[in-house]
Amino acid sequence: MSAPFRAVAERSGDWWEIEITSGLPPNVLGVSQARHRSDVEGVARSVVAELLDIEPDGIDIDIDVRQASERGPTAVV
Repeated sequence: MSAPFRAVAERSGDWWEIEITSGLPPNVLGVSQARHRSDVEGVARSVVAELLDIEPDGIDIDIDVRQASERGPTAVV
């Protein structure tokens, strides 16, 4: 299965936070983390594969990699 999945990977301390931002059904949230930048794409594919019960090899995913400084203002409550 090939679909236009999109993900955002953002550095957070020693980890990369990964969120699948499009391509999943509206009621499904796909998030995970990876230790190394080189693992981000594989982890993102695995998240989509597990949530949709499909093989990860057939998943087409675009990843927007951001550094923590690109996050914007953060509110602390």
